[in-house]
Amino acid sequence: MRASVHVDLPGWTKVGLDALQRRCEELHLQPRGTRGESGGQTGHTYDISNKHRLGYSEVELVQKMIDGVNTLWKEDQAFMAGAPAPAGAPAAASKPSSGKYKAMEAQTNGPFPTIQSKHSLAAKYVTKDVWEKLKGIKTKTSGFTLIQAIACAVEFDNQHCGIYAGDWDSYKDFAPVFDPLIQEYHGISSSSKHTSDMDVGKIKGNIAEDVPVHSCRIRVGRSIDGFGLSPGITKEQRVGVEKLMKSAVKNFPNGSCWTNTTHLLA
Repeated sequence: MRASVHVDLPGWTKVGLDALQRRCEELHLQPRGTRGESGGQTGHTYDISNKHRLGYSEVELVQKMIDGVNTLWKEDQAFMAGAPAPAGAPAAASKPSSGKYKAMEAQTNGPFPTIQSKHSLAAKYVTKDVWEKLKGIKTKTSGFTLIQAIACAVEFDNQHCGIYAGDWDSYKDFAPVFDPLIQEYHGISSSSKHTSDMDVGKIKGNIAEDVPVHSCRIRVGRSIDGFGLSPGITKEQRVGVEKLMKSAVKNFPNGSCWTNTTHLLA
């Protein structure tokens, strides 16, 4: 589950995005631009959410976001008042992007790739031995391959995780990569299980009233059995999802505003 707010952080913007990213890592938060995970950053408004998604209750994740945003805002005010920037090594400069990107084809049995994001989790867990074991696999649902899964880490030098699942099968077929990577990212063990807790009364406090929050949301993503996820879904599957959702919408109560689902698949 991901709980997030769009919040203004002019002080942290003054200090620098690299410093904000390091601080969010310490607070177990994830900073994004307001245009999404890979949409880039403009201005001084950020999407701040809990970094971890698995192995923690809903209450714990919302609490982490609330406490972290309050901490960032206190620090932001201090920076605006002239406090010195936090010490820390500057991040390595990323190569400029041409703005054009062509999706990786579903290749199998290719040579061990050069991973540009050398400090990513993908680089850590996609070793030569692991590559040799998994390089010939194509998933059943969408024909997804390991080179497609790590394409962002191969093409770009600024990825942290550097891997995306193309479908549900990816987690099984490429488990030697996904299992340890997921466990490290979320700070959980292989035996961790989700324990749901939706008791809002257990949340302590709230985001302070003076924090300049524009909006907030809580999101839980769910996939549909038999269809690929965004990185691996085919055109035919997208059409299938659209047909399925249109059929489902017809069963919504009268007066519902959801009369067309095409925009949901954009």
